[in-house]
Amino acid sequence: MMLFGVSRSRLALLLFLALLLQATVLAAGGTATVDSLLLLRVVPPWDMVDPGVAECVVSAIDYAETKGMGVLIELETYGGYLDSAFTIGDRLATSRVPVIVYVSGGKAFSAGTLISLPAHILILSPIATIGAMQPVTLNPVTGRYEPVNDTKIINPIIEKAAYYAELRSRNTTAARLFVTRNLVLSAHEAVKYGVADYVAKDFSEVLGYLSGRSVNVGETAFKMSGSLRVEEYSCGVRSRLLSILSNTVLSSVLSTIGIMATIFSIVSGRLEALPLALLFLLLGLVGSGFNPNLISIFLILLGAALLSIELFVTPGFGILGISGIVMLSTGFALLPAGGPTFIAPEATFLVVSRYIAIGIGLGLGLLTAFMLYKVVQAKRRRVTLFELEGKMGRSVDRIPAGGEGFVMVEGEYWRAYSDEDIEPGSPVVVVGRRGSLLIVRKHVGSG
Repeated sequence: MMLFGVSRSRLALLLFLALLLQATVLAAGGTATVDSLLLLRVVPPWDMVDPGVAECVVSAIDYAETKGMGVLIELETYGGYLDSAFTIGDRLATSRVPVIVYVSGGKAFSAGTLISLPAHILILSPIATIGAMQPVTLNPVTGRYEPVNDTKIINPIIEKAAYYAELRSRNTTAARLFVTRNLVLSAHEAVKYGVADYVAKDFSEVLGYLSGRSVNVGETAFKMSGSLRVEEYSCGVRSRLLSILSNTVLSSVLSTIGIMATIFSIVSGRLEALPLALLFLLLGLVGSGFNPNLISIFLILLGAALLSIELFVTPGFGILGISGIVMLSTGFALLPAGGPTFIAPEATFLVVSRYIAIGIGLGLGLLTAFMLYKVVQAKRRRVTLFELEGKMGRSVDRIPAGGEGFVMVEGEYWRAYSDEDIEPGSPVVVVGRRGSLLIVRKHVGSG
């Protein structure tokens, strides 16, 4: 019997092949189980979305991908820098493992909202509010924040927010209104309008919600274990240092000190203070958006040069050596932990190198402090050319009681005073000294 020109046996074979093909496609996507979560906290005092936090988030997701772990980001922020928010958002959007953002406090505004939208699961605390994403700029003259309405800046932010929202099936209209109208939603409103996924009052409720839940990441379905383990991730020295230097107030102070100290060093002729002035200026540039990698390399080279000059050219150990040690330590602390494999070595090697360099810097710093302590101690000590008290000698002249005469002590002639009569050639012992005048008496048992 033919069915539309195809026999039943051939139709059965085609159906079998179709099912086999479907199974192959599903198998290609695959499934995975998540047994543990990597917890990263973006909360006070490290709540500003800045280059340091961005680097830390990227590093945490990279680490989680190598371990097959999910990522749980605890968030509590007023916002931060746009470039850093884009860096974090893009990394969440391309993550190969599930990323969960939990706004544990009362706010995730501006850049905080932008980095929440591409999360695979967004959970808010009952008191949390999100939104208010219109960008602002800091006026350096007045110190006030001013809204940015330039479409060249606004439009890319709107489209990026809408893209993140659409990527995770969130409300794109609300995402656009966050930017154009500074829309702000409470936790329950965010869930109601399809911006967030769940409201949880604490971490135990978050883990309970995640338990047994499946999350699609690309073509892989990740299933959360019923008993998730949580491992906390700590940001590196470089990330924290970048966060500190990114503070606008501190950056302005460091730049001002650097500029004034540089001018003072040149005008006064005290060029030995110039390296420290340059250090302040360079650290201030990090907060102004200058590439920290270039500053790191410059500090390492300059610090090595200063330390070499101090050790091999100038005598002693002073301001040049101290400046060199500080620059080396700061430069290695700012050294990037990773990079393209064809340019930089493995991240582990760089991390170990950084800690070795910091250890060497601390060791040299302690050695310098010890040397300075010994120098100060030596300068405070009374200078004594000869310690003659108790030395034996012989009288050259007759020294009457209460009078003076010459004696020979340690091969040298000295004027001497005695309370008793001493005949010429008699052995004497020095019992004291008044400037260049020795006080002597007869040597007991001299005969």
